[in-house]
Amino acid sequence: MDALASSAAFRPPVMDRSNYAFWKVKMRMYIKFIEKRAWKRVIDGWSPPRIVDADGDSRVKPEIAWANDEVHTSNFNSKTLDVIFAFVDLNVFSLITNFTSAKDTWDILQKHCEGLESVRRTKLRMLISKFESLKMVENETID
Repeated sequence: MDALASSAAFRPPVMDRSNYAFWKVKMRMYIKFIEKRAWKRVIDGWSPPRIVDADGDSRVKPEIAWANDEVHTSNFNSKTLDVIFAFVDLNVFSLITNFTSAKDTWDILQKHCEGLESVRRTKLRMLISKFESLKMVENETID
């Protein structure tokens, strides 16, 4: 089986807010499968290179002046954004359409679909409490 056919088997589903947890795991592996350095853009983030002008002001460096490593880093960010954009439905896409950093895009999806860290901890505590209060009835079997 060639690489293109085998990659189709690993493609993540289109995320529609109801399947975020599954999508997140599949997407993480898919991005790593495409290019490990692309996943690094989700972890480390990306912003256009900057230069300091004669007045000491920082501004975005013109693309024509980017060094090779700056171009490669930008390309990995673009690849990652392209993959994320390709596997979300139109409603979700409207949330992320203006982001230019793969990390920012990933973070906003996580915040939108999973909530803030405090909300996740509260949900986890509720699930733990619910699990601890589970009891079998007399006529129930383990099966």
